Amino acid sequence: MTVVAAVVIGVPLATLLAPPDPYTQLFTLGLLLVVAVPVGYYLSYRGGYESLSVRFDR
Repeated sequence: MTVVAAVVIGVPLATLLAPPDPYTQLFTLGLLLVVAVPVGYYLSYRGGYESLSVRFDR
C-alpha cells in the first residue's frame, strides 16, 4: 500500500513538475519506483511506521 500511495501521489507531481516528454515521464516513474519500493519495505517490514509514530507522539 505504501508503494501504491507513493506512485499515486508521485506520478501526478512528476507530470506537473517535469517536462511533458514521454521519456522524461518514464524516467521519473522509474526513479519513483526505485525510491518508493525500498522505503515502503523499510516502513512496512522493518518497523519504520512504529518508529515514526513514537517520534511524532511526543
